[in-house]
Amino acid sequence: MADRLSPRGKVLGITAQVPLARALALVVELGIADRISQAPTTAAELAGELGQHPDALYRLLRMLAAEHIFKEDDEGRFDHTASSRVLTTDAEDSVAPLLSLAWQDIVWATYLEMPHTIATGEPAFDKAHGQAFFDYLSAHPEANALFDAAMALISGPEDAAVAQAFDYGQFTKIVDVGGGQGGLLAAILTHHPDSKGVLFDQPQVLAEPRYLTGPLMDRCELIAGDFFHSLPAGADVYVLKRIIHDWDDAAAIQILRNCAAAMGSNGRVLIAETVMKPGNEPDPSKAQDVGMMLLTRGRERTADEYRQLLDVAGLQLIEIHPAAVTVSLLEAGAKIAP
Repeated sequence: MADRLSPRGKVLGITAQVPLARALALVVELGIADRISQAPTTAAELAGELGQHPDALYRLLRMLAAEHIFKEDDEGRFDHTASSRVLTTDAEDSVAPLLSLAWQDIVWATYLEMPHTIATGEPAFDKAHGQAFFDYLSAHPEANALFDAAMALISGPEDAAVAQAFDYGQFTKIVDVGGGQGGLLAAILTHHPDSKGVLFDQPQVLAEPRYLTGPLMDRCELIAGDFFHSLPAGADVYVLKRIIHDWDDAAAIQILRNCAAAMGSNGRVLIAETVMKPGNEPDPSKAQDVGMMLLTRGRERTADEYRQLLDVAGLQLIEIHPAAVTVSLLEAGAKIAP
């Protein structure tokens, strides 16, 4: 125990997470969690069904069980724990799309090029895959589908929390900037039945706004465009959920300037993002920030960094509204002249 708590043990413990992370992806790829949902089973039985090596599979499952992912009984049968159930494809809070081996291979290849990013500041993804992240997704529909499924796991709970973290009902018209298939806008309009919305995104994205169905669609307008050029004018609120963190400062400022130009004098810009803690404070978004650096030209930011972006864009931070998820809602308005 003492060695595990020592500085040496702490550092080595981090490196030991590599086989665990890779094992989780393999469990999802092989459908092991789904099979165990049918009945507790031994590694040998699983290996026979799945065409794997019995001893090797047993050792992998034993390692995961030691981390409380699956559990082994006295007869060598593996069953679920609360942690392993999220590896099943039908769990309400499933993480299976995030752990798909096909998607993980894309990510691991990117991380192998981390030295390139640290040396140049350029995304490792571009070097690993020969093109920028979003260009790659456009050119590879299967990868794009995996990415969309992974993001949907995150977006659902966030949409509901962001919809309740601010009183949108005080405003009439809400523009969801880069709102995809309308999940956030649907949550906002459901929670605020007197408001109307605009879903703004690229034309191909708006082809199937699957969350805006039935009566919700009667309160919505779909407008295609590019948020780097201009936004629909005259709305009361412009909401950007997990948009700004995808871009470097120059691009983020351009998007925010376009929001400032489009909104009325009493309008609001709402930025739903992780607000990173400064200094040495522990914060999982600091690891996420490195991931953004490797995959894209984006970054996670502190409250002060968002305040600076808004200032350059002609806006000022009014308040940060916490939400019941990892993102917060940064409320900004037009600058007040001194």
